[in-house]
Amino acid sequence: MPINYALFENNLTSAPEDYAAQVQITASADLHDIVQRIVQQGSLSTEAEITAVLEDAIKACESLLLEGHRVNLGGLVELYPRVTGIFDSVTDTFDSSRHRIDIGANPGSRIRKTVRRGAQVMKVEFAKPMPTLVEYADLGSGETNGTVTPGNIGTLNGRRLKFNPNKSDEGIFFLAVSSGAGIKVPAAQKNRPTQLIFVIPAVPPGDYYLEVRARQRDGAELRTGRLDATLTV
Repeated sequence: MPINYALFENNLTSAPEDYAAQVQITASADLHDIVQRIVQQGSLSTEAEITAVLEDAIKACESLLLEGHRVNLGGLVELYPRVTGIFDSVTDTFDSSRHRIDIGANPGSRIRKTVRRGAQVMKVEFAKPMPTLVEYADLGSGETNGTVTPGNIGTLNGRRLKFNPNKSDEGIFFLAVSSGAGIKVPAAQKNRPTQLIFVIPAVPPGDYYLEVRARQRDGAELRTGRLDATLTV
């Protein structure tokens, strides 16, 4: 399976035609996924045994780091303790209100070599960020992604939902399925990237789509996200 990448305008250079590649992550893998992959690779150990060994390895790394060691985990990653914050003078000492002990990490030489030699890439089109509507909760009916109760509170959860209330073309809109006519929500009591809370306007009976229209930054084009459900008044 190739590593997907898309090209973006490179704002770090002065040349207008310069672009930089950005990897498009396809999924995230946790400890369970790693164990599953080890089993798929033909390990004779059980999932429980593999999990136990990996957990022991993590605990060993933690204890070594707490003792001030630099840990090289088999060429996969190098971990090391570090202290951050500003010290006022050479005689100043660690103060937890001003300083923090943290962990730094670098990819190991083995994994770098493996990826550089073995990875294959594929160019894909950049998916422009836009509002993503995940769930609408209607306080009046207690339903989710179903009923709309005018005059009551509606809550919309998702990603990149925040809009500029000073822009007339941005905001929350109910669109009639039959005619496409739109009714804008006058205001939002909560206007955050992951959640919008608002009073539902006087929407006539019927079926509606719910949309959020917003710009992701000043001067950007207006983008629209729509809830993947039909709501009924």
